[in-house]
Amino acid sequence: MSPYRKKDKLTICVVDTETTMMNEFSHQVFDFAYVIGNVLDSNCEPLERSFLIDEVLDEPKNFIWTTPKGMPEGERKAFALDSRYETALKRRTKTKKGVSWEFALDYFYKDCSRMGVDIFTAYNVKFDIEALRKTQDQINDKRFRMPNGMNIMCLMDIAQTKVINNDFHNWFKKQDKYLQNQFTTDNDNISYSAECVFRYWFDNYYYKEQHTALRDARMEWKLAVKMFERWEKEIKRDFINFVVNLGWRNVNKIPSSTKKAKMRKEKRNLITWKNKNY
Repeated sequence: MSPYRKKDKLTICVVDTETTMMNEFSHQVFDFAYVIGNVLDSNCEPLERSFLIDEVLDEPKNFIWTTPKGMPEGERKAFALDSRYETALKRRTKTKKGVSWEFALDYFYKDCSRMGVDIFTAYNVKFDIEALRKTQDQINDKRFRMPNGMNIMCLMDIAQTKVINNDFHNWFKKQDKYLQNQFTTDNDNISYSAECVFRYWFDNYYYKEQHTALRDARMEWKLAVKMFERWEKEIKRDFINFVVNLGWRNVNKIPSSTKKAKMRKEKRNLITWKNKNY
């Protein structure tokens, strides 16, 4: 019998935020969740937290969609109420998970410290970090800080480079039009959203993203585990602390993950050079 070998450990925190949108109060977090665990252990039972933010939910104006079209400069016209608002209020009443923003952030910092988190990640990590910062600005004007020593990684960056590859394009071309529609945007471009990547990798072609923070964080945790199972070495070398957006045109036009990785490296080097020289 082979001697027992302890699994390697890399603790990540997968964050998801649901935010206000389509008005002058956009990008405030009203639903905040994270999943923390050892991404190198596919059998890991991760820690989960979920918070509904009272300060944002208590202001109905945050969820009224408005448009400046056809209005005098500086004025906006209301045209709809965000359908997620009523659902979030009902969840808050039922689960009693409504908390202050300061309470939620305090839990986040303590959990990251206690669990020894190495990497902060999200599917679109730049969006989520910006939402956390803007919410912190709006609610208490304190500076949002990442936990000490935390590295950054973007799951969408990995997906656009490694998942939407030649194998995916060849598979996609063989599908009938109805099934192809499950993997394209409204403009008929191949989508690399978390929902579509999950559909492809887990053979669940009609899976619907829930757009609640905890459910989405769970889904993104599964994607992260699978990414590390396949490309642990490349991820550690190329994707941690370097977030690059290749753009939807390149993702659609260049199936080869090797070519996209080369393009990504060129962009990364250019960003690094600019940061050193400005």
